[in-house]
Amino acid sequence: MKNIPVYIFAALWSALIEACMLLILPLLSKMKFASQWNISDRCGLPRLRERISGRTVIWIHAASLGESKLLLRFLGIIKKKHPKHVYVLTAATRTGAEYLSGIADRSIVAAGFLPLDTLRLMKKMIVDFSVTRLWIMETEIWPSLMASCMKAGIPVGVVNGRMEVKSFTSYNRFRFICAPIFRFLDIVLAQDEAYAGRFKLMGVKSDTVHVIGNLKSLVEIGPPSVEQRKELRTSMKIEETDFVLSAGCIHEGEGKILRETIEIIEGKNIKIKIIAVPRHLNETQALISEIGKSILHLKDTVAAKSWKICIVEKMGVLEDIYKASDAAFIGGTFVPIGGHNVWDAAKFCIPVFFGPDFHTQTESCRQLIDSGAGFTAVNANELADLVLKAQQTG
Repeated sequence: MKNIPVYIFAALWSALIEACMLLILPLLSKMKFASQWNISDRCGLPRLRERISGRTVIWIHAASLGESKLLLRFLGIIKKKHPKHVYVLTAATRTGAEYLSGIADRSIVAAGFLPLDTLRLMKKMIVDFSVTRLWIMETEIWPSLMASCMKAGIPVGVVNGRMEVKSFTSYNRFRFICAPIFRFLDIVLAQDEAYAGRFKLMGVKSDTVHVIGNLKSLVEIGPPSVEQRKELRTSMKIEETDFVLSAGCIHEGEGKILRETIEIIEGKNIKIKIIAVPRHLNETQALISEIGKSILHLKDTVAAKSWKICIVEKMGVLEDIYKASDAAFIGGTFVPIGGHNVWDAAKFCIPVFFGPDFHTQTESCRQLIDSGAGFTAVNANELADLVLKAQQTG
């Protein structure tokens, strides 16, 4: 009886999506941008690679590329404990799905897009792949997905769980629907005590919530090879003597901070190069407008001419850009986003800078600050000072 609100909401939600699939998607599929949405892929299930008859199948789902990389790390951990199990991997974004689809591993029987969140497709996922457990990276909760698992009795766990205050407030506002979903979770591996506390407040049993830290911080620390760094810098027209600051995962609104930082540094007659990589590609033009017309707009990590500041409009290149950099600024910290994964840059032994709002990465940022590898700035002046210090000591 307690789960009835979940089933009713999921049925309404599912009916809405099915109606859109029937009435709207055929029209959208004819538009130029339809291929970017991968509509046809989302209307079906990932392609089966291997036969699964008689094998224990675990489904692991992530949201975007960053969580998909984390998923692969988690997969390596559970494979050691369950070497005979096989896995279905899904992601909600194109870059995440492409990344998972490209993994060559015999234990992965299917990988690709998470189907549209309808009861029909989620039931089909569970039945066709004979799913016995679902793991969700961080907190990727979908109504039909959860309702289908609850009805089928499929246990669901959360890995690297986090719940921001904003998310908690939203969940709590619709507690009559959300609380039964969270009560159904049989294990939550939370990043820190604050997140763990919010999961408990939403109804997860206390003895099933465990604080294990942020899995994103479990990385191999070390600079890129000399050959890798040289190849990347050569392809982007970067001289070995150039000091390069990468600005990764930046959002609309942070281009202004970068422009002011550049102006302050140039005002001191010091030359550096800055590579900007947007978090969302559809914000590229807005960021170009904020930074200024002198920016070089690239579609890949290859430049045909020299530049002072460039923006790379491509997903999946950030790791290579960090390898080619001497310092990194992490976006989402000068706008009310809360930051992004700082370890993507820090693992290459370069100083990492971030703005005042890093509430989604608090533990990781504090670890870097305490170790002397992370630095926070509240405005462009402070960011410029940090960059100059790094350039002088590098």
